[in-house]
Amino acid sequence: MTIFLIGMPCSGKSTLGLQLAEHLQMPFFDTDAIIEDMEGMKVSDIFTKHGEARFRDLEHELMANWKLSHVVVATGGGLTCHNDLIDILNSKGKTIWLQASIDALTERLSQSEVIRPLTDGKSDKEIKSKLKELLKNRKPIYSKAQIRVKVESDSEVTLRKILRKLYT
Repeated sequence: MTIFLIGMPCSGKSTLGLQLAEHLQMPFFDTDAIIEDMEGMKVSDIFTKHGEARFRDLEHELMANWKLSHVVVATGGGLTCHNDLIDILNSKGKTIWLQASIDALTERLSQSEVIRPLTDGKSDKEIKSKLKELLKNRKPIYSKAQIRVKVESDSEVTLRKILRKLYT
């Protein structure tokens, strides 16, 4: 089984993905990290130097050509929302939408040391507003996920929810 974790930035895809992969004894991959390795630069630099369109093309190329199975994959927050990638992921494995509250996402993004185009130079109020707008636009696409899991503050609780839903 191939498992794709989808959701908003800072919803826990990478953290929970690592925990899930360890629990299931499967390899873990992060699409942003793969693209950074392929391009030799950070996602934020790809956005700055080549634009969002180039980054989305890289995501599409990566996922359209995905061949690995029996892995856990954390996707970038916007990956599923472009080029019908949610449909491609659904055809290649199980998709799990990690649903975190806007307040939790805002807090995590504000505290993150990762430079993101979404938050760079923005106040918490601006971040929250941007997240609400993004979620409104992305929700119809995220809703195509095969499994939905509300993210709890305790990652162990969320991990147990994921495992329960995967095997029921």
